[in-house]
Amino acid sequence: MRFINHFSSGFTIALLLVAVTIHAVLAQQPSAQDPTDDVVRINAELVQTAITVVDKNGKFVEGLNRGDFELTIDGKPRPINFLERVTAASEKELQLAQRKQSYASVPSPATTNVRGRTIIFYIDDLHLSFSSLHRTRQMIGNFLDNAIGRKDSVAIASPTGQIGFLQQFTSNKEVLRAALARLNIQPAEERTLGMGSTPMSEFTAMMIESKPDTRQNNVMAVYIEECLKQSGPSMGDRRTAMAVRLNCERQVRSNARNVLTQRGFATERMYDSLESLMRSSARLPGRKIVFFVSDGFLSQGGPLGDNLSNKLRQITDAAQRANIVVYSIDARGLISGTLDATNNVLPDTNGRMAAIDSTEILATQDSLNALAVDTGGRALRNQNYFDRWVDKVLDETSNYYLLAWRPSTEEERGTKFRNVKISVVGRPELTVRAPRGYVDASQPSELVRASASEKRQGPELQDALADSYPNNSLPTLLSLTQLNSPANGPLLTSSFQIDSGSLDYGNDGTQPAIVKLAGVILNDKGKVAATFKTQLNVKPVSTTDPEGIIYNHRAPLAPGIYQVRAAARDERSGRVGSAMQWIVIPDLSTGQLTLSSLMIGGQVLDDAKNKDAQVQLSVDHQFLRSDHLDYWIFTYNAKRDAKGATNLVAETQVLRDGKVVLDNVQKLSNDSPDRDRIPHGAALSLNSLLPGGYELRVKIVDAVAGTIATQSTDFFVQ
Repeated sequence: MRFINHFSSGFTIALLLVAVTIHAVLAQQPSAQDPTDDVVRINAELVQTAITVVDKNGKFVEGLNRGDFELTIDGKPRPINFLERVTAASEKELQLAQRKQSYASVPSPATTNVRGRTIIFYIDDLHLSFSSLHRTRQMIGNFLDNAIGRKDSVAIASPTGQIGFLQQFTSNKEVLRAALARLNIQPAEERTLGMGSTPMSEFTAMMIESKPDTRQNNVMAVYIEECLKQSGPSMGDRRTAMAVRLNCERQVRSNARNVLTQRGFATERMYDSLESLMRSSARLPGRKIVFFVSDGFLSQGGPLGDNLSNKLRQITDAAQRANIVVYSIDARGLISGTLDATNNVLPDTNGRMAAIDSTEILATQDSLNALAVDTGGRALRNQNYFDRWVDKVLDETSNYYLLAWRPSTEEERGTKFRNVKISVVGRPELTVRAPRGYVDASQPSELVRASASEKRQGPELQDALADSYPNNSLPTLLSLTQLNSPANGPLLTSSFQIDSGSLDYGNDGTQPAIVKLAGVILNDKGKVAATFKTQLNVKPVSTTDPEGIIYNHRAPLAPGIYQVRAAARDERSGRVGSAMQWIVIPDLSTGQLTLSSLMIGGQVLDDAKNKDAQVQLSVDHQFLRSDHLDYWIFTYNAKRDAKGATNLVAETQVLRDGKVVLDNVQKLSNDSPDRDRIPHGAALSLNSLLPGGYELRVKIVDAVAGTIATQSTDFFVQ
């Protein structure tokens, strides 16, 4: 294995800064199809859809085969060509996700060696009250504390974009908590013009708009009376009074139309954001779960009613393409059935407004139900058990069936929305949850991206760095290590490993490969904190050096949240590989017990030029059973007793699938020469571990302060 070390660079990538700013925020705007991409024309590729089958107790039904299902498209029976039972986040799911789909044209899925669940919390902050936001924060906070897995990919998103650069997939709890903290309500209370800012809800405006006959519209009458009150007593004759009343009627109708238009635009904005997020997420393999959290809204009627209905069908189509299922949550929780002043209700002593209270609640919940059911999910309404609901949904969606069919006619491959219905023959007690349709209006169904061998050489480094998903054309890995050094303070080492066996060494295999490498370190606002760039001349790989080359970049950074992106391009083949990772640089000035990164697999290297020894940590975290796993960690801000002594204990555990398979407890030495940085290291024998993935967890207990700090990392035994 070959190593290249680099401390810092003044390199600035001008185009990269613009690209990262535009593209790093997850799915804020729909991305257009690249006209330069090669495409192939297909005739009858399979259309796939994921379905969940549960019994009356909500349990997944095992053992079903293709003959058990009945499929109809627009009411016409359609043969089922393929059925596979799939476990979420499994290798089989990844393989199936890489198959071409006839109704979608998306890049190849981004893949990783270790996969978990893909979960999106989509917070509809355009339709959310302060109390609902509080409940939402509690729900997601509980998920981060108790339910998120180390292999999961989780994103917190909203239509307003206020989360900013943190609106990306990660399993880093601190990054997700920072994203959650950025959420705030967006005041959307509509007030009438010319009527003293009398409140008027979207549903109330709909009731006014729906009945042109004023005499039969009690809601309209209430607002006309309010307008007349604010107009003052009519001192003129009957004709003047009639003119004032007609003016109030026009004013009320105008206000209703304005409210419907403004709220319709807000809903349209939310739909556009959600669809864009779904289409962007299609690049991630496997099934994705979207928890859509909102106070509800109207999706039919009004000036934009038809457009909103069409957009809902587009969202259903986008969910089908991306293998997404939506589970909606009414963030208002348990609703009493009556609305109050916080719901924009105009007081009415005659009780005419009371009749619309329950109707308004149901109307705003209908959109939440439609969004979930049409994508194969469910809606949680009039309940407060958000945490249990999330846990139940994740358990419910851990298994599913992947079903596929062939479009039989050219008409069926057109742009019309196709209604899909799937049921289990002769088993009416079973419930099938599946998307209700798909449409190809946004992208030609006969176009899909060509195979890797037919594609153009690949994007440049700037494109790869700006992309929110890794590129795996050239196998690469990224590992981050944060330390606090006496000389430089917080120091981040980014180690980028390139598979040298995948490089092009010329036709005869004897020429050096030329690899261009670039990286950028971004803070939580998406601003550049550091960059690096270099060119590597790599000699042909030999049997004595099969693993690859490692490039190290070290940068002093202030405490905070950072994302490191690195990309490499083989100049001869044009293949590009990229990787990204989040890390939190702790602030030691808080005085809290803090740990460095957990460093594993170090090798001592001799630097012939500087006559100085260096330690290279493992990047791929791959070890043989015959190996020992060496690890190191530093403890900061340890408290000392009256005699100036520390009392630290290291509890080391090796876990597989959440279960402890190795553990060790060791008291840390009290004679560290650096009182502020107390090291601890050990070597673990791996010969008792079976091949597979593991988690190494080190917990430092400070008995003097009564505090605990923990660091973890994954490793693999071959």
